[in-house]
Amino acid sequence: MGKISWARVALCGLFAGVVWTVCAAVLVTFVGQDFLEAVTHGRTLSGRVHGFLFLSDLAAGVWAMWLYASIRPRYGPGPKTAVVTAFAWWIIATMQSGKWIALLGLDVARAVPLTVNLGAMVVAALAGAWAYRE
Repeated sequence: MGKISWARVALCGLFAGVVWTVCAAVLVTFVGQDFLEAVTHGRTLSGRVHGFLFLSDLAAGVWAMWLYASIRPRYGPGPKTAVVTAFAWWIIATMQSGKWIALLGLDVARAVPLTVNLGAMVVAALAGAWAYRE
């Protein structure tokens, strides 16, 4: 079993976080306007909120690459392991977002972006895994 390259986890995770941010922004633009409107109540988000969301996306990308590096010895390097990583990432993120949907009393039908976000996470995990080497 190889050792985890923590520097690579951090760098590839930041890369995956940026890729996820870009993909998620595209998804929100095309399929998430209802969801965004419901969550923000039509208010414009401040720069601080955007900054926090960006930093949390970067942290999630690092977490995903840590998970990839951790399960890589069992599943092997490559796209299959990246997809497993993305699916685990998506489940955790969707459960957390689902709590907020329930707390805000939103119609579950507005949660379509949570479903299609799996695609963005797969792309981000594949990008990070592509760059990861031990």
